[in-house]
Amino acid sequence: MSKLATYFNVNLYSRNRAINDKNFSSFTIKATNQNSLDTTIHYFNKFPLISSKYLDYLDWLKIVELRRVSVYTTSYLDQAINIRKDFNKTRTTFNWSHLENSYINKLK
Repeated sequence: MSKLATYFNVNLYSRNRAINDKNFSSFTIKATNQNSLDTTIHYFNKFPLISSKYLDYLDWLKIVELRRVSVYTTSYLDQAINIRKDFNKTRTTFNWSHLENSYINKLK
């Protein structure tokens, strides 16, 4: 994880928590400046995700582009909030066409 954080030029955050008798660890890296955003976009365009996380990435990319257009205002926020409502567990729109050309199909 440290190598990923270095590659993306971001900080690495870790979290440990105990629930009942089990310990859970998680790591987070956050792209917060233009350089790390550009590196993240380049990386995930070159090595796309496969699951519905790819759809989350495409929506996140829309928000990044909206922000770039409105860098000095918050006029994009309402639109970004609506896009964000369709992330992760709350996703209701699915399109799996990105899997047709994925490396998994090329392995067959």
